[in-house]
Amino acid sequence: MKRRFRKFALLFVLATPVALAADRQHVKELGQKFICVCGTCNQMLTTCNHFGCPSSGPMLAELAAQIDEGNSDQSIISHFAEKYGLTVLSAPPAAGFNLTAWVMPFVALVLGGLLVVYFVRQFRARWVAAPADIDVSKYQQKVEEELKKFIPED
Repeated sequence: MKRRFRKFALLFVLATPVALAADRQHVKELGQKFICVCGTCNQMLTTCNHFGCPSSGPMLAELAAQIDEGNSDQSIISHFAEKYGLTVLSAPPAAGFNLTAWVMPFVALVLGGLLVVYFVRQFRARWVAAPADIDVSKYQQKVEEELKKFIPED
């Protein structure tokens, strides 16, 4: 009986790192959806390189505990958003006023393109409307006189 218990304990000890490795990968993937709330680094939770960060360690431990409890990713995200506010999310939710963060770059790009087309047409109209019958001979004469001043004749 003791021998069977020892084998089971050995198997459990050997299998635990494999299970923890899978959980650590899940922690790393899910941690990319959060921002460190220490207030100085403004980096993703899993890539916070702030030396002695008071927030990233406890947040990662809390994230791992939530995963170990078997909570779904969406419920973990909701929990963190309730606890730390929406600023903890690396991407704003696509609802309500936060929807503008998703839409405005495209609106600005379209408006910028329309403005470029408008101004190009305006300038093209001015270029085409410029008079083509300019008397160039008087300008050529002036240029030749100026060149004679600066170019020595051999």
